[in-house]
Amino acid sequence: MIVGTRDPFGFDRLHYHPRSGVSASGIRAVLRASGQQPAGAPDAAAIAGYLSGERLVGRTVLRDVLAVPPGHALIRSPQGLTVQPAPERPQPADLGTALRASLQRALDSGKRVALALSGGLDSALLLALLRELGALRHVTAYILVTDMPDYCERDAALELATQMQANVKIVRATEADFIAALPRTTHAVEEPMFNLHPVAKLLLAEAMAADGVEVAITGDGADQVLRRDRSANYLPLCHALFDAASVDLHPPFVDAAVVAHLTSIAPDPNKQCLRDLGARLNLPDRLVHGPKRGRLAPAMDLATLLDRDRTHALADTLGVAAPALQTDTERVLWTTLTLILDHLDRLHPDAVHRPT
Repeated sequence: MIVGTRDPFGFDRLHYHPRSGVSASGIRAVLRASGQQPAGAPDAAAIAGYLSGERLVGRTVLRDVLAVPPGHALIRSPQGLTVQPAPERPQPADLGTALRASLQRALDSGKRVALALSGGLDSALLLALLRELGALRHVTAYILVTDMPDYCERDAALELATQMQANVKIVRATEADFIAALPRTTHAVEEPMFNLHPVAKLLLAEAMAADGVEVAITGDGADQVLRRDRSANYLPLCHALFDAASVDLHPPFVDAAVVAHLTSIAPDPNKQCLRDLGARLNLPDRLVHGPKRGRLAPAMDLATLLDRDRTHALADTLGVAAPALQTDTERVLWTTLTLILDHLDRLHPDAVHRPT
């Protein structure tokens, strides 16, 4: 019997507890449903994979909770739970038509809908399509403004919103806001992070929720689908963060029909198919022909959250090399790891599974 199937690029999370046969979206939900207390030992091999950037497919920070890989089904049999690849069904279509249909479903939900507008190509396409659908009177474009060097797209996003005559809501966030939201972010995603960019997603989602927004349209997923990136190191985090704010995340680029079309064509890491659609929609030349800009958050001061002595003790407990904590990536990884293990609330040094 198929218990559940995870989409090809891992937007929806699916975890399971082999001994109890329980499955749920998140790790804590699995632990609650399984009735397992305490949560069990950390999986040191999986944690080492997170820290090195070589993630172990199907593993989590806990040895007793596993993850269904993207594009796989969770199967229940008399022998227990297993995973197996799910068939893919590429289906050529018209990209613009498929995206419009996805947007229309969000608009027809009867819920209050907003768009996360970054100023980049993907969300700009969605804004232009919403304008074509006559929806901009009802859909506000939310723009996160940080005033951090090279990490604020206020001007680019406002240019687009003005061009399309969209209603705009500015959400301002400082470095202090990012640091304060990091524990909430980490508790939601339940895995170590190497950069604070996902925090921006939570801050935006919480601002939408405070305004009564129920559905958030975003440009997430275009890069992953067009590159065939099935690492699931970003999309499920986005989903978990909007879920944590009680806002339904609706990214048209991971809509089943859109994915079926995009996977029917050759990988397109330069996103030429989106650029071509953008040209037809009269998007600015910088988006149609310009390079993609990276979107990693700058280094921030984690001193209030990073306990160096505890970090070194944890490394020893896990059987991994003690970190120097000299780089931002290393500091973010170890800070978020300790926050996760604290949140799961059950780290037992004597039960750690050491990698072999």
